[in-house]
Amino acid sequence: MKSLAIKIISIIFIGFAIISCSQNSSNQLENKTISFAAIDKSKNDTATFDKTASILKSDFEIAKFIKLSDSLLTTLQGQPIHLSCSIDTITADQSGRFFNALFTSNNTTAKRYSFSPGKGNRKLDLWFLEVTYQDTISATKAFFELQNDAYEKGKRTGYDWTPGLTYSNDYVIKTDRKIYWLNTGCSYAFYNHQKIKQFILQCLQTDHITDSIYCKCGQAQCNLLEN
Repeated sequence: MKSLAIKIISIIFIGFAIISCSQNSSNQLENKTISFAAIDKSKNDTATFDKTASILKSDFEIAKFIKLSDSLLTTLQGQPIHLSCSIDTITADQSGRFFNALFTSNNTTAKRYSFSPGKGNRKLDLWFLEVTYQDTISATKAFFELQNDAYEKGKRTGYDWTPGLTYSNDYVIKTDRKIYWLNTGCSYAFYNHQKIKQFILQCLQTDHITDSIYCKCGQAQCNLLEN
C-alpha cells in the first residue's frame, strides 16, 4: 500500500513538472515573437534590411551597391558615409501621382529600396524601385505610360505640372518583365547621379535592357538617350 502511494505521488510530481516545462516553453516563444515585432516596429534600418532581404528575392545586389555608393559619398562629403537600407512594397492604392503609370494591373508588385546616409546628410537620400510584371505586355504598357509622363509633362502648364518625372534626377530602365527606377535628389550633380546609375547597373543581375529614360533635376522634358 505504501509502495502504491509513493508511485501515485511520483506520477503527480512528474505531471506538474511537464506542465511547468510546457508553460515555460510557451512563455519563451511568446517573448521571442514580441521581441521580433518590437524590432520590426522600431524601424531599425539594419533589422529591417536583414529581415526583408532574407524574405524577398531580387535581381539587385544590395550589399554591393551600398559598398560602391559609400565609397563615392565618402569622397564627396569628405567624411565617412555609411548608407542604411530599408525595403517596402508599394501597391496601386499607395502609388501616388509619381508611380501611377507603373500599375497596369492589380497583380503588379513594386519593391522600393530606400537608402539613407543618416542624420545630417539626408539631402543624399536616394531610392531604387524594382517593379515586376506578370508578362512582357504589361511591362511594356507601363513603360509606355511612364515615357508619356516623362515627355508630355514638359509641354504642360498648371498647378500639377512637374518637370520630368519627379523634378529630380531619374533613371528608368525596362527588361522583359521588369522596370527599374533610380531616383536621386537635386543635391546630386547629374554626373554624380550618373555614377550612382553605373553602380546600379553593376549590381543588377540582368543584361537585357530594352528601353531607358533619363531625367535631369529641373529639366522640363526627359530623354530617351543618355546626354
